[in-house]
Amino acid sequence: MLTSIRNLNLPYDEERYINELCHKLQSLVGDNLVGVYLLGSASQSCYVKGESDLDIQMVVAQELTEQNKIDVSQVLRHDNFPCPATKLEFVTYTKYGLSSPELLQYSINLNTGKTIADYVSFDYTSDPRHWFVLDIAMAEKYGINLVGQPFSAVFPNIDQNLLLDVMQECLNWFVSYFPGEACYHCACRILYYLEKGELVSKRDALDYIKSSEKLIAIEQQQLVDWVLVRLKTYVR
Repeated sequence: MLTSIRNLNLPYDEERYINELCHKLQSLVGDNLVGVYLLGSASQSCYVKGESDLDIQMVVAQELTEQNKIDVSQVLRHDNFPCPATKLEFVTYTKYGLSSPELLQYSINLNTGKTIADYVSFDYTSDPRHWFVLDIAMAEKYGINLVGQPFSAVFPNIDQNLLLDVMQECLNWFVSYFPGEACYHCACRILYYLEKGELVSKRDALDYIKSSEKLIAIEQQQLVDWVLVRLKTYVR
């Protein structure tokens, strides 16, 4: 079992899955592998069985061939390699694809699991950039190196101006497509950052809101609107 995940209090099935996934990736890409990294709630020791996803990213030195990309995505699909979490969110970058944090260029973006229809893309222009920038920004503090080079040696630093831009993009995206509870959760995490200067998990952000009589009294849509205004007027 990977020593880097032993202290994360993950369920046994999740630990075994992550371990096997790393072995599969090493076999598939060989010497081209730079590293494999655990992000998201699992890396923050706040993984909840039955609720949380597994977020894993791989970095390679040179671009994968189209067949390589197909092989990796096929091997990791839930039907072929069942994920014990609600879903697997798996992203692959080349080192070049990480060279500009404003325009991250993934090689593979795969979402697969028992709760969703599989989604796979090899075209980084197909998805909004905010997901990928926010994942990396959060992982600067919490990312776990599973295999290969340290996270800080491979991934770019996300500066505050870019972070605030993508926060606004992300919240606007939720307003347009998922204006309910998920949008509110996004706003809570952004508000925590605006007030505390730290990126935290959804659970920690909601706990913060609940601990404040002032904030918990604000209706969800009002809080979303307020956070959007604060993002636009935040002094950078």
